Amino acid sequence: MVLLRPQTLLAAFGKPMPRSAIGAKGVQIYGPGAMSWSKKALIIRNAPYTIESPTLGQIEVRLTFADIAHQARGMRGLRNGLPGAASFVQEALRGYRAADRLEPEEYPSKVKRSFHTEEELRRMLEEKARGRREELARIRRV
Repeated sequence: MVLLRPQTLLAAFGKPMPRSAIGAKGVQIYGPGAMSWSKKALIIRNAPYTIESPTLGQIEVRLTFADIAHQARGMRGLRNGLPGAASFVQEALRGYRAADRLEPEEYPSKVKRSFHTEEELRRMLEEKARGRREELARIRRV
């Protein structure tokens, strides 16, 4: 996966973004990988909103990862085909589950698939259609 940073394309037009803000403003480009049904050579998508607003479980996992990575500092050599520090972190995190993780049915994408629910979209359509009909009727009267 590649993160395309907008400042790379727009660097000449203004002040560059700080590194901490780049991930949330970028576009992800990645190959289909195990999605054998995909005919696309590359897939482009917006970065997930959890970059800026992680769930409690994601925060716990990130902090646990940081704590373990600090303990692995300075390890040398190869273990299990990985650098020593990476192997230490892998073993320490094996089977770890965050206490406040979301259950699969609670994932925001499962609760609300898109920005608007079906009911909201139907209501918006009716409001816009009503406004359009009223505008057309007003124009015909003139």
